[in-house]
Amino acid sequence: MRLKTEDIPLLPDESFRLLRWRDNLHDMERVLEDGSCRPFDGSGHQWHHHALMELTLILKGTGTRFIGDSIAQFDGPDLVLLGPGLPHYWHLERHTAGFAVQFDTDADKPLWRFPETRALLPFWSAAQRGLHLTGPAVARAAALFQEAAAQSGLARLACLLQLLDTVARTRPDERTPVTRATFAPPARAATYRSLQKAINLVFRRYPEDLRFADVLDEAQMCKATFQRHFKRHTGKSLTQFLAEVRLNAACRQLLETELTVGEIALGCGFGNISHFNHQFRAHLSLSPRAFRRTRPQIQ
Repeated sequence: MRLKTEDIPLLPDESFRLLRWRDNLHDMERVLEDGSCRPFDGSGHQWHHHALMELTLILKGTGTRFIGDSIAQFDGPDLVLLGPGLPHYWHLERHTAGFAVQFDTDADKPLWRFPETRALLPFWSAAQRGLHLTGPAVARAAALFQEAAAQSGLARLACLLQLLDTVARTRPDERTPVTRATFAPPARAATYRSLQKAINLVFRRYPEDLRFADVLDEAQMCKATFQRHFKRHTGKSLTQFLAEVRLNAACRQLLETELTVGEIALGCGFGNISHFNHQFRAHLSLSPRAFRRTRPQIQ
């Protein structure tokens, strides 16, 4: 897996970047200003960050999103606004679809000098923790993303402004901070790459008996340095992070499969059912069987 900070160069004829996928996040395409599409090797399927603001809509699909110190399940449609530098990653099952728009909010950009855009300033600040948006904004955003993909020139730019207006018009109870704290990428690129390697190793191998030594070997860091940087950047210890990744995988399987609780516990990396039950109750305040009874039906 290629590990990098996502670079987002905007083309000379565009002021924002519009991305789309139709079935698999790995098969992302960039929708160009003339309406054509170009395959795009993005980083949405791995833990990463970038320098632009991003509004992402999962139109359909189910999975887990990792944003800063938040690990949460979701079902499409799901709309999230992310601030620059906020690390994120979507673990999606196949047969998903969605859009993302990425843009620069630098105050020196001519667009943000218009007085009418001042209403967005509080959202730029709040997006440093990520904002999960609900209510009518989700359906409105879906329609505008579709329209933007079919437009060019000023009409395309108008769609971006309408998307931002849709965000600005959400009520306070329709926008929820995603993370508990703000996050800044490590100043040293080498530190960031080491953390990214470690986190992606957890995502790949969480069902296994993953040892701390394995993660340190992947990150090429000593234990004390790794623990300090990992806690600062993710808001969790490695043990907490690994447990939450496993628990979220278990939650998804409890809702979507008929596997027994024991099969799910062992398949998600828990050594025994007793430990799984204890961790599950501590994290979700109910037993795995009680959680399973909350599902309306098997998907």
